[in-house]
Amino acid sequence: MKDEQMLTEWPSHLPWLNQSQNDFTFPSDTYLLLYFWSMSCPNCHQLTDKVLQDIKDMNVKVIGVHVPYIEEEKSMEVVLTYALDRGLAIQIVLDQNYEIVTTCHVQGIPSFCLLSQYGQIITKTMGDVGWDKMLKKIAGL
Repeated sequence: MKDEQMLTEWPSHLPWLNQSQNDFTFPSDTYLLLYFWSMSCPNCHQLTDKVLQDIKDMNVKVIGVHVPYIEEEKSMEVVLTYALDRGLAIQIVLDQNYEIVTTCHVQGIPSFCLLSQYGQIITKTMGDVGWDKMLKKIAGL
């Protein structure tokens, strides 16, 4: 991968749910899987339950990256209510201005981005088929 495809630090000003961003530093003790989703995305809504089930036995740390579709979704309270209603107990960062999306070169959601312990992007996938590919990649780590 190209050197610029790295996430070496989290934007410290972004709000987090279920965790403090201070707990994520590079190098990390494990691989990180970023799950890019939005509460307004019908495909994300359908895929989230499968992702939550599948990640239970993974050897990676999963972080949900909420990507707002509309202005209302930039509200921490709105996303928190949705997350509680859906049982999303994973750590969630609200990517209010698409900073993580831009760094990871995400072009649509739902998307997944696997990072090494040093923040290097190993692979990216998108959608249901992408999730299945990501599971195989993680199994091979």
